[in-house]
Amino acid sequence: MYQGSNKSALLSQKLISEALLRLLEEKSFSEISVSDLCREAQVSRQTFYSLFGTKENVIIYELKNNCCFLPEEKSNTCHSAMFRSFCEGYSKYIVDKKHIISLLVRNDMIHFLYDVQYSSLMECRYFISDVSDESRIFIVDFIASGMNSIAKNYILTGGTSDVKFIKKLMFSLYGGLYFKNYQ
Repeated sequence: MYQGSNKSALLSQKLISEALLRLLEEKSFSEISVSDLCREAQVSRQTFYSLFGTKENVIIYELKNNCCFLPEEKSNTCHSAMFRSFCEGYSKYIVDKKHIISLLVRNDMIHFLYDVQYSSLMECRYFISDVSDESRIFIVDFIASGMNSIAKNYILTGGTSDVKFIKKLMFSLYGGLYFKNYQ
């Protein structure tokens, strides 16, 4: 997938990504051909293949560039001690990105959201930084998996829950509130 700085290539990537989202409104992902996508984006097949290679890479590009929840250094959500803020940020994210998450769920591609979230959180040196690298891999995987499941089920249940409900649910789930303490 192209990651350079050529303005023409970057514009073409954007056009292809937007075209795929428009086509997903009408057809399933499997029904969209590369030719359909190129025609909608008004780019050549050569441009498509040199920028993305596959339709799946277009989804990954869109998620990474426009739909990825990533804590920032200045944000309180980056530090494990501020996990409630992280839960609130992600809750706002899934409500705001309901449309694209819905397209992913409808096309059985929600796993792409997990892949992008996991990679992004692992690359964020401020997120869960106070543990060993060995532990961090498992912690970030657990969090990304949970985030993905919550986003998916938010859509499957009609996407009507508000940010406050989702935040409380996330914080309670990750905090183990729903597990009984048997001794």
